[in-house]
Amino acid sequence: MDSHFLTRRIHSLTGIVPVGLFLVYHLYLQLYLHSGAETYNTAVNSFYDSPLAIWTLVIVVYIPLFFHAFLGVRLIFESTVQPSYTYFSHLLYWLQRISGIGVLLFILAHVWNTQFGPWISGTWGTHFEHLSSGFSDPESGIITKTVYLLGVLGAVFHFANGFNTFCMTWGIALTPKSQIRVRIFSILLFLILSASALYALSAIW
Repeated sequence: MDSHFLTRRIHSLTGIVPVGLFLVYHLYLQLYLHSGAETYNTAVNSFYDSPLAIWTLVIVVYIPLFFHAFLGVRLIFESTVQPSYTYFSHLLYWLQRISGIGVLLFILAHVWNTQFGPWISGTWGTHFEHLSSGFSDPESGIITKTVYLLGVLGAVFHFANGFNTFCMTWGIALTPKSQIRVRIFSILLFLILSASALYALSAIW
């Protein structure tokens, strides 16, 4: 089997399972922001209080995530746009790669801001207060809001469009009709997850 083809398959798979599924779970968890500080902190802390939480994050999320990111960067330099691509396909091709780089930088900043930062400062556990204070800061609040807005929407787009690529790479959508159906589903997935994310952020906006 061609190594480039195998790399694309592994890359698309890790983007959906488990990284993409964790994104969906993470967005669902953020809906608790509308329930207030106590409920949100309890929901988040209940996950981290599990003795297997750290190992779960490392094995199920962090390792596959950075493996996916490493392969993604590699594919950026190895892949070429097919001449048969339509203008829309060309646009999605480049948006997928640009969003991938942007989302990687956002994740690094987000993990530092929500995990390492509070742990170092001794404020771990007050997740709601930490997030809301960053958004409401009179000096840096606008920057935080912009970064999170672009980062979250970029992550949702990368996942939804990646699902479309996954179905084609793995031979799930081979016929023109099936590809249209998958494309429609990926658009709906983007709209639903984006609406959920924006609604969650509105609680601390």
